[in-house]
Amino acid sequence: MKINCEQFELLMNYYLNNELSTTIKSEFEKHMLECESCQKKFYTFKRIITELRDSYNKFSNYKKTHKKTYSQEQQSLNSNISAYIDNELDLKENIKIKKMIISKPDIRKKIEQMYQLKLLLKNSFLKTQPQKDYSKNLIKKIYSTERREMNKKVIFTIFSFLLLSIIWIIMLISAISI
Repeated sequence: MKINCEQFELLMNYYLNNELSTTIKSEFEKHMLECESCQKKFYTFKRIITELRDSYNKFSNYKKTHKKTYSQEQQSLNSNISAYIDNELDLKENIKIKKMIISKPDIRKKIEQMYQLKLLLKNSFLKTQPQKDYSKNLIKKIYSTERREMNKKVIFTIFSFLLLSIIWIIMLISAISI
């Protein structure tokens, strides 16, 4: 089964987490080699995920090695960052976070990366308008295709056996009648 661009986007996370079967994984990799657009999306997605994981690990290590308490401003930013990106803060909190982002370029860079990730994920879902359990349906479809191929082979084997049996019976009848 060949994977299209929409399916590719849905499977990116599973691929990064090494959760795909060998068949799907090989089709995924084949599509990535053939489609430059999907290849760019994948490497962007991978870079953003890697940077977010690295940032999280650095932050965790920093907290462990430096027992300093964070300022009220940093605690507020850390607790409200997700709500800020999803536009769930009230006006006062939103302005407060914006001021922190403007004054700190490193935070601004991370916010931009999070927006890129959000946009990438949103576009993936908007394009596909996923059905309920889309990835399960995709995997079922792939396995059903494999099952159909196996059924064709079984039918061919049975047909060949029947044909050979008929030929053998005809040869037996002609040998008896001689």
